[in-house]
Amino acid sequence: ITMQEDAEVLDEVVIVGYGSQKKVNVTGAVSMVDSKVIESRPVSNVSQALQGVVPGLNLTVPTTGGALDAGMNISIRGAGTIGDGSSSSPLILIDGMEGDMNSINPNDIENISVLKDAAASSIYGSRAPFGVILITTKSGKAGRTSVNYSTNVRFKSPMSMPEMMDSWSFANYWNEAGINQNGNIKFTQDVMDKILAFQQGTLTGPDAAGISWQDGEWKKYAGAWANTDWFKEQYHSIVSNEHNISVNGGTDKVTYMVSAGYMGDKGLTRHGDDRLTRYNLSGKINATLSKYVKLMYNTKFIREDYDRPTYMTGAFFHNIARRWPTCAPMDPNGHYMPNMEIIQLEEGGVQTSQRNWYTNQLQAIFEPIKDWRIVVEGSMRTYTRKQHWAVLPIYGYDVNNKPYLLSWNGGAAGYSEVQDEREDEDYFSGNIYSD
Repeated sequence: ITMQEDAEVLDEVVIVGYGSQKKVNVTGAVSMVDSKVIESRPVSNVSQALQGVVPGLNLTVPTTGGALDAGMNISIRGAGTIGDGSSSSPLILIDGMEGDMNSINPNDIENISVLKDAAASSIYGSRAPFGVILITTKSGKAGRTSVNYSTNVRFKSPMSMPEMMDSWSFANYWNEAGINQNGNIKFTQDVMDKILAFQQGTLTGPDAAGISWQDGEWKKYAGAWANTDWFKEQYHSIVSNEHNISVNGGTDKVTYMVSAGYMGDKGLTRHGDDRLTRYNLSGKINATLSKYVKLMYNTKFIREDYDRPTYMTGAFFHNIARRWPTCAPMDPNGHYMPNMEIIQLEEGGVQTSQRNWYTNQLQAIFEPIKDWRIVVEGSMRTYTRKQHWAVLPIYGYDVNNKPYLLSWNGGAAGYSEVQDEREDEDYFSGNIYSD
C-alpha cells in the first residue's frame, strides 16, 4: 500500500482557544467537526452527533442507560483522575462560555474543535487537564435574507432484545428442574395441557384468557397458562420528529442570524408516557462599528420538558426478564394484572422535569493596529429547574371486578408520596485577551 500526501487541509482555520490558527501552524492535537457532519446525522443531542467522528474522543453510555434526558460520559484519550472527587471530563465551551452541549440544538452549530493534549488545552490552565471541546454556533452571512427550514422524522425500535422462551418450553424446563431437585413439579398436568392448548388457540370460555382464579383473586405464574413475551409487551417502536427554521442575512456592516427549533422524542417503553421535548430559540448579531471596532451580541433560550412514569427505575428494567411467560398482562375484565408492574407505570404517578437556560453574550473586538486584536467579552446565564415527583395509590381488581389497594414497590398498600424541587442558578463570566 502506497500512501499519498494530502496537504489541502493544512490551510484550514481551526479554533484553538482564545483565537484561531491555520492547521499547519498548530503544535497541539486538534480535531475539527463542521456543520455538514452534524446536520447529516439525525440525532437527539450533540454528544450523539460526535460519536465516531473525532479520533480519541470517547463517548460512553452512563449508568442511566438510554434514558431520554441522559447525556453521555465524555473523555479524551481515555479516563483518568487527579484525586478523589475529580472528573476526567473535558471542559466544554459554547461560544466561549462553559455550558451543557446537549442542551443546544445540533442544527445551530457551525463547527466543533476538540483540543486533545496539553499543548492545546494549556490555554485554560487547571480547568482543562483532560482536554477542551469548543463549540461555535452559526452566524449570519452578508447578502440577501435567507430562510432555511428542515425537518426529520425518526423511527426507533429496540435492538438486541433478549429472546424470551415460550410458555410450553418454559414450563417443561421448570418441571424437569423440580424433578431433578426433589421430585416435585411446578406445573400440574392440567395446567400443562392448557398451556399447550392456549398456544394452539383451541381454548374457549374463561380458560381462553390464560389465567385461573382462587379465593376471588387471579392466579399467576404456575397457576396461569398464557404465552406472553414480556419484552415485546414492555417495549415497542416509536416515531419522533424534529423541526428547525433559521433566518439570516445582512450587509457588509451588520449580519444577523435567528433560529428556532423543536424536538419531540419518545422512549421505547409501551406503558406510561416517557417523552422529552426541547425548544430552542437563538439570535446572533455581528456589527462592524468602525474599522477599529466590531461588536457581537448572542442570545439563547432553551427549554427541556421531560416526563416519565415515576416507577421507571432500574428495578423495573431488571424485572422484565423475571416475568414468567405464563403470566397474562390483563385479566378477563380488561384490567392490568397486579404484580406485573404495568399498573405502576400506567397509574402509579409521573415524574415531570422542566429545565430552562437563558443566555446573553456580548463581545467587543478592538483592532487598533492591523492584526492586533483586543477582545473584551461578558456572558451571563440564568438556569432554572423544577421537578415534580409523585407516587399515587394503585389498585388491582378481583374476579368480581372489585378494586383493592396494591403495594407500589413492596411496601404498604396504598402508599403515596409527592416531592417538588426548585433550583435557580446565575452564572457570570468575563474575558479580556489579546492576540
